Amino acid sequence: MTVQAFASIARQVVAIAAIVMGAVTAAVPSLGLPTDVSAVLVAAGGAVIAIEHYVGDPSTGTTTKAAP
Repeated sequence: MTVQAFASIARQVVAIAAIVMGAVTAAVPSLGLPTDVSAVLVAAGGAVIAIEHYVGDPSTGTTTKAAP
């Protein structure tokens, strides 16, 4: 596993964690996080996931292809 692949996976895990945290804090108001912050967490996590979906290799912007 290359450094770029590991970094991409790490960003995706953090993005999913941000989405989950934003959704949980929005659903449970007793946790004390303002709804604006919850919305930003969900939006930022979604943006990172969307970018990672379209950018396969963060260092070059190209996807890796299987050998023929």
